[in-house]
Amino acid sequence: MPAEACYRLNTAVWTLDYSAATQLQQPGEPYPGWCPCYLLEHPEGLVLFDTGVSQEMATDPESYGPQGAPHMADFVDTLDLSAGKPPVEHLADLGYEPEDVDVIVCSHLHTDHAGNLDAFPEATVIVQKEELRYAFYPDGPQRLFYLEGDFHHLRRLDVDVRAITGEYDVFGDGSIVAFPTPGHTPGHQSLAVTLESGTTILAADAANSRVGYETDLVASFAWSLEASIDSIRTIEERARRTEADVIIHHDPEDQGRLPDPPAALE
Repeated sequence: MPAEACYRLNTAVWTLDYSAATQLQQPGEPYPGWCPCYLLEHPEGLVLFDTGVSQEMATDPESYGPQGAPHMADFVDTLDLSAGKPPVEHLADLGYEPEDVDVIVCSHLHTDHAGNLDAFPEATVIVQKEELRYAFYPDGPQRLFYLEGDFHHLRRLDVDVRAITGEYDVFGDGSIVAFPTPGHTPGHQSLAVTLESGTTILAADAANSRVGYETDLVASFAWSLEASIDSIRTIEERARRTEADVIIHHDPEDQGRLPDPPAALE
């Protein structure tokens, strides 16, 4: 059966250099990337795809998590929290409590996607096994974006974490399907959502801009450029086969094509 609704819930706008989001293009130009998450209503439960930016991290990075994240102090100066709000507040506007969320699908565990994970204590967390392993021991520039304050609680025995390998059908009916799209990170995944109106692929950070998606110019700090381009091909083929619309996570124009809550794709 199809999912019933897909809500785009923005948590912030984070302005980066365009050349970071779209490989080495237009250096010095600002790129105001949205930082949304998505709430999916399904007859069998509520699903969040990602959890956005943590306001706690943004307001006090030095004290965030067991090790702190002082290196984020300069980055958060370009973060506009007033452009969104925490997912818990979005859910309250829609009549839900945090405990109502049954499943969280993590595209990956970078801080602009995995903040607020611990705000949903009853949810099963779905993450690619390779992503979960890498997040605790990242290397190179990736070390900047994995913050233990976002996900260190996933090690607790009372947290339901499902470390998957490959494609994962959340409810077993083809309506909400996570599929691997590595490259941006080792265990990055995207989400195909089938509604009455058709299928939408939430590509997450397979590319950081629409131009990048269409021209194979992915984020300059991607874990693997080769794997990123292969994953763009995977998304393009899936979109062609299912006649799906593709939404690029941070792209302002793509996000502007989605309705503002309380409206939703249905």
